[in-house]
Amino acid sequence: MIKPIYIHGSGCISVQPTFEAAYFFDTLRAYHLNPVPALDPDYKAFIPALQLRRMNKSMRMAIFAAKLAMEQAGITAIDAVITGSGLGCLRDSERFVENLRAEEGSSLNPTPFIQSTHNMAAAALALSLDCKGYNMTYVNNANSFESALLDGMIYLTEHSSQTILLGGVDELGERTTQFWNLAGYLKHHNPILPVPLKKEAAPGEINTEGATFFVASQQRGRHSLGQISAVETRLETGTPEAFIQDFLQRNHVAINTLDAVILGCNGDVRYDNVYWALGNSCFAGLPQIAFKHALGEYDTVVAAALFLAFGIFQHQYIPPSLLLNDRQPRSLQRILIYTQRRGQNHSVILVER
Repeated sequence: MIKPIYIHGSGCISVQPTFEAAYFFDTLRAYHLNPVPALDPDYKAFIPALQLRRMNKSMRMAIFAAKLAMEQAGITAIDAVITGSGLGCLRDSERFVENLRAEEGSSLNPTPFIQSTHNMAAAALALSLDCKGYNMTYVNNANSFESALLDGMIYLTEHSSQTILLGGVDELGERTTQFWNLAGYLKHHNPILPVPLKKEAAPGEINTEGATFFVASQQRGRHSLGQISAVETRLETGTPEAFIQDFLQRNHVAINTLDAVILGCNGDVRYDNVYWALGNSCFAGLPQIAFKHALGEYDTVVAAALFLAFGIFQHQYIPPSLLLNDRQPRSLQRILIYTQRRGQNHSVILVER
């Protein structure tokens, strides 16, 4: 039986200043472009300058977010690294293919090829922390982080005395963004962030990037941020409501015992109706929280939703900029996260204080 895991520290890099200690979504930075790159912290605070210049953005973001989480947890060593990444180190992948085409396969610099693999961020993390233990990266589209989370829960069930780093990271690429544009994924009409929701929604999504990491174990510490009790994914569902109800039933949780729900609405009118239908039916009595309208869309952005959930537990407060309705809970002890992307890759995560 898979047991819950406890989170002792978290770190997040995104298009909002989530890496700043005092920041908690009370104000949102606005952007008028698409895609939107993540804000860069002072990477030199955790990464030596000589190493930094050789790293791609995924590696930089992953190491900085992971070390933020470790600093909050008060630890300097971990036993395993488990990550999820939908597109991996995308810029080096594009650079390698462009060089291959330009040079017709001769005289190629091997560095973009070496750093283009999806597991490069996890490898760089292990090297920087001298971690020789279990190291795994999951690549499963918009369920990549959830796959890593499930593996982390299984791993800690089998290694109950260990502490792991668990996270998700994705970066933007220039050529891939052009492909998404041709496929009709990107928002063209008034591409702004925070994205207007409901009545002002339009087709398309605002693409962004980011990294979120957690220190996790099976032991509840005095200063634990909370616990992850269960996670489940589906590529497709008959109805999202039935999927969620079945998940809650199997985990012996009644909807009226939830204190809030975090939903992945991103302002794409083609797919957000899924969330509005749930908000008017099974979640009608709950505070409903959005996050993608503020953080944008990328394959592992749900990790940032988890970061948000633990922040809500810590502050016992839902920032008005994220609240979709006018319901305010008396207490915030149990939150459900539900998200999907382009009508597929549904996931639910149950988080408790």
